[in-house]
Amino acid sequence: MKILITRPEPDAARLAAILRGLGHDAVSAPMMSIENLPGTKVDIDGVQALLVTSANGARALGRATAFRNVKIFAVGAATAEAVRTEGFDEVTSAEGDVPSLAAKVIEECKPEDGKLVHIAGTEVAGDLSGLLNVAGFNCERAVLYEAKPVKFLPSDITKQIKAGSIDAVLFYSPRTAAIFTGIVTAADLAPYMKPMTALCLSSAVAEKIESLPWGELQAAAEPNQENLLALLAAVSQAETSDDNPDKPREQKMSDKNSGKTEGQDKMAVPPSGPDAKKAEVKDAAVAEQPGNPKSHIGLILVLLVLFFCLGLAAWPLIYPKVERFLPPETAAIISGQFGKAENADDTTAAIVAVKAALEADYAKLSDRLGKLEAREPAATASGMDEGKLTELSSEMTARISELEIQLADQKEKVEAALGELEQQQGTMTSLKEAKPVVADPSPEIQNQIVDLKNALLDLKTQVSNLQGDLAAERDAVKSQATQISSLEGALKAEIAGKDAESAENRRTLMLLAIGQLQRETRGNEPFENGLKQVEAVATDSFRSDLDNLQPIAPTGAPTMASLQKDFAAIASDISQAGRLPSDDTWYGRALHRIASAVKFRRVDDLEGTDVDAVVARAEQHLANNDLDKAVAEIGKLTGAAAEVASGWQAKAQTRLTVEQSIAGLLAKATSTALSAPASN
Repeated sequence: MKILITRPEPDAARLAAILRGLGHDAVSAPMMSIENLPGTKVDIDGVQALLVTSANGARALGRATAFRNVKIFAVGAATAEAVRTEGFDEVTSAEGDVPSLAAKVIEECKPEDGKLVHIAGTEVAGDLSGLLNVAGFNCERAVLYEAKPVKFLPSDITKQIKAGSIDAVLFYSPRTAAIFTGIVTAADLAPYMKPMTALCLSSAVAEKIESLPWGELQAAAEPNQENLLALLAAVSQAETSDDNPDKPREQKMSDKNSGKTEGQDKMAVPPSGPDAKKAEVKDAAVAEQPGNPKSHIGLILVLLVLFFCLGLAAWPLIYPKVERFLPPETAAIISGQFGKAENADDTTAAIVAVKAALEADYAKLSDRLGKLEAREPAATASGMDEGKLTELSSEMTARISELEIQLADQKEKVEAALGELEQQQGTMTSLKEAKPVVADPSPEIQNQIVDLKNALLDLKTQVSNLQGDLAAERDAVKSQATQISSLEGALKAEIAGKDAESAENRRTLMLLAIGQLQRETRGNEPFENGLKQVEAVATDSFRSDLDNLQPIAPTGAPTMASLQKDFAAIASDISQAGRLPSDDTWYGRALHRIASAVKFRRVDDLEGTDVDAVVARAEQHLANNDLDKAVAEIGKLTGAAAEVASGWQAKAQTRLTVEQSIAGLLAKATSTALSAPASN
């Protein structure tokens, strides 16, 4: 199928890659272009959570703030994944629409814990801020980007629409749907929508395009990409079932005594003319009912889509994660121990306390730096670039050396100050111990007293200055420690990102190889090349399914169309072989000669265990593309009828083995897949 995508970039390119991986021809005509507003920043002071309602908002948020330690509420799983790609870890996902997001925030947050900020564009769908403000929250809107609508469709897309070569159009948001409707209506392209199928993410999106004369208009059961692509798979399967090959002509008889009318007997012949299309549409609708076996194929396709969404979107941007690091708080000792010193003893005790606190901080920081230097560089094992790791290590070592020099200088200053204080304290102690002189002090003694008082004042001034210097140096030490912690966090984030990227690449290679194998097995040609590609990247868990495909790969398996045609050719022979006696007698041989000239069988009775009923049910299952049930019916035959059908049954079993093995490979490959993007 050729599918038109209306999403803006870069989501349109990712969706196109997913559709091409499923075997579709995807073309893009984005209805909007996303432009980030210059100079926009997000201040998270006093904010308890940020609310993100689109992948575009997630990307704009990543550029608008350097902080990543803030709680994020995302509208859906796809938006949550986009937020995590920008480096945010604490992310909670709602169910895909604004009301569910508001309910999630009200459930997990409290108004008194701080304000909320809605990350949005110039135009928004729904009133998220209004819903939360009514609930008592203070919710503000931060406009970070603008989604500008396009004025017209590209010329090549217009030509394809007029030529009728586009089979389906995908719509992800009400705004893109409304823009498309306006452009198509203004360009007089509405009549060309009749042969197309419109698939919408939700009923709100479908309302914006229902004025156009679509051949079929459907909305996903849940507002997410998985359900939308399931609709696409159903439409694709319905169109495939409509293209059955012509069946061979044969005489069909009905039992006049069975109680059925002549009109009912004629239903064994496929309708033609105007009624043919109605019958095909009805069959397609029946095929999509929950009890029909076709729905299993749709489920497999949905799982494949989920994993491709992750595989082709597996080139994430790694941003540094900054972890705040605070050493044990010593501010109280530095700023609170020194009041107005009344004597040298108090001053000495205060400086000793500062020295002890500084030495404790120095010991803790030295121990942490030693651990960082002794740590084994894990980046090499994860595939990190050796040059980058060496550069980071050199920078960290240089900063550590600078910090150690500064700490040594401060230690020397403190020791010098203590020495000077001890000298002054000794002088004051000697003065206290001196015996009082009864006589009036001489002028020399008075001058000494004045000098001592001045020296004491100078000492107090020096102590005050030293206190300020120590506080400044302490701030410098904390700053250096924070930088080292930031480097450590960035290094850890880099390593974790490389590991995740490597695992994602391995899963993507496996899924691409299985996709190539699936395309090769759709025909009746050998598929040894595709099988070798899967084996090259597969693990032991895939071995049983690959072993089942080994004997079939050199020759290939017959297609469903050829099996339907071959069964139609031998259906009458199977029925007659079950009814006719053995050809060992003369009358048996006579009946076999007559039967070879005139072949007939009943097709109007599907009940019972006779050969006609079994063949009729098998033929009906083949018409519904249910090979598994058709083979099960033929397996009920015995005797001559079973011998006639044995060759066809062996070929059908080969095709079943191929399909079941491919399904098993896909199920194992997608067992660890995450959700894919949901909406803009």
